[in-house]
Amino acid sequence: MAIISIASTKGGVGKTSLAFSLAKDLRYRYATNDMSVVLNKYKNARYYPNKIPLYPDTVYDFGGFENPHANEILQESDIIILPTTNDLNSIMKSLIFIKHFREKTILVFANMIENPNDAVMIRDKIHEHFPNLAFTYLRRTKLLKNALESGMSATELYESNNHTQHLYKQAFGEYSKILKLFTEENSSFPTSHTP
Repeated sequence: MAIISIASTKGGVGKTSLAFSLAKDLRYRYATNDMSVVLNKYKNARYYPNKIPLYPDTVYDFGGFENPHANEILQESDIIILPTTNDLNSIMKSLIFIKHFREKTILVFANMIENPNDAVMIRDKIHEHFPNLAFTYLRRTKLLKNALESGMSATELYESNNHTQHLYKQAFGEYSKILKLFTEENSSFPTSHTP
């Protein structure tokens, strides 16, 4: 049981597809302050254009910070997953975000990684300023995107047939490291996973 926020002030870093998949795999509520295709794909998805309510067992997808109540939810979250891409603007915005929420448990999620060196570069830049911050990554893959478009979670898509298990084997292994933070007995989060 957890309150999970997927948040970044940078667009295009993969917040929504990750939030949807985690919510569906965990059977959590999905809540957002930004209109999203998830609202048509997941029966437990809710859009809150004004005040966002705080619920347990919820994945919050913050697509923007125009809503003043987003910070309230972030402060109450058990963990904040911060998607970051190999782009200096994304890394800079992540560093600013971390500084603002440094007292919270944050997992930096390097997303859409072309090769392991990109993940190392992101990790090193983050750790220059915040050396103890947990870190994990997901290589560039269509696993989360295709899962969202199909209405299946990443796990459901991966397990749907032998072809998808072969196609998404590596990506699913990386995604599973995040999922296990919330599904394994006595798991403490976050942990650092580096290439």
